[in-house]
Amino acid sequence: MTTIDLQIHSSLQSSIDPSSAIEDANNGIGKDDERWRMLWHEPMQGEHLASIRLLVKKLKPQCENILLLGIGGSALGTKALHTALGSDGPRLFVLDNIDPHTVQTTIDTIMLDDPTLEHTVVTVISKSGETAEITSLLMVVEQAMGEATFVAITGPSGTLREYASKKKWATLTVPDGVGGRFSVLSPVGLFPAAMCGIDIEELLRGAREMDARCQQTENNPAGRLSASLVGAMQEGKAIHVMMPYCDRMENFARWYVQLWAESLGKINKNGVRIGPTPVAAIGATDQHSMLQLWREGPTDKVIGFVSVSEMDAVPLGKTAISDSQEWLCGKTLSSLLHAQQKATEKAMQEAAQATWTITLDQIDAFAVGEFIALWQAAVAIAGRLLGVNPYNQPGVELSKQLTRDAISKK
Repeated sequence: MTTIDLQIHSSLQSSIDPSSAIEDANNGIGKDDERWRMLWHEPMQGEHLASIRLLVKKLKPQCENILLLGIGGSALGTKALHTALGSDGPRLFVLDNIDPHTVQTTIDTIMLDDPTLEHTVVTVISKSGETAEITSLLMVVEQAMGEATFVAITGPSGTLREYASKKKWATLTVPDGVGGRFSVLSPVGLFPAAMCGIDIEELLRGAREMDARCQQTENNPAGRLSASLVGAMQEGKAIHVMMPYCDRMENFARWYVQLWAESLGKINKNGVRIGPTPVAAIGATDQHSMLQLWREGPTDKVIGFVSVSEMDAVPLGKTAISDSQEWLCGKTLSSLLHAQQKATEKAMQEAAQATWTITLDQIDAFAVGEFIALWQAAVAIAGRLLGVNPYNQPGVELSKQLTRDAISKK
């Protein structure tokens, strides 16, 4: 079963043959930094599900608030899953920045709701425990909310693992070979998702079925997507927009930004600085902020649309506010939103901007799992087409060192 359809406009068709990159990516499955492609296969899947189910069974009945401390891939995936699928469970709070006002306001809100903190679970996510932002957040939260229940999701060894063991906190493991931006379908994203009532087995089933398609030499959606987008970069179209016409998918556009930027913005094997600039937008809202630029500005963009076929049919009614608006009578919000997406797509094509469209039949756990696996596989293939390692981030390390140096001098 598949619930995702990928359409690539003729303006984005590429002459790049991704078959060798697909084959090389297939050869890497389960090895080193590509162990993430085993997350939806046994034995890794079963081990993770068993440990998550056990902890959820223990904590969920009394839990009213979940506070997640994470940054980058440790938080973006959870936020995206919750926005798209979360409806049954405790309130989710995510601290993925160290802005003092946001941190203190979040703590105050939870404390007002649960003064004794007996109904609050704090989930700390860091593979090593050496991320300064997460360490700082944990120091503040533990000082203010020490009576809460703490769960650490971390690597098999490292600073946070040792600290959690000393504190006798429950722990879940981020496996080796699963980087942060590829971790949403590991315990990093699955534990908070399960706590919020999301069907994590269906997420993994959708990912598994899509990943099987993304290993094919022919009719490979990730191969088509990566070849088209890499080809567009080579033609000077390096700004890659993802624009869902569905609020529930908005945070997946932000998740995509990190995945695409941090994986592919590198110095390649020839010493050349390359990479796309991904942009998140939301339809129809950003028609009123970006459309003018896209229509009459530089033709250096690929505009990607994410559409959902089945949406709530909210009627507009039969009475318009003026004669000029009578064309809206008898329509629904979903029909108007779909019409706007189609119109914007056509307008972009007429303006010589390249486009692609991904259509989900509906938003459920299976389709979301497919969506995640499609983009992660596309990154694995695109990295090979570009001649870069999509799993490291050497450009981030200097900033970390300069931060340590700057604060140490104060």
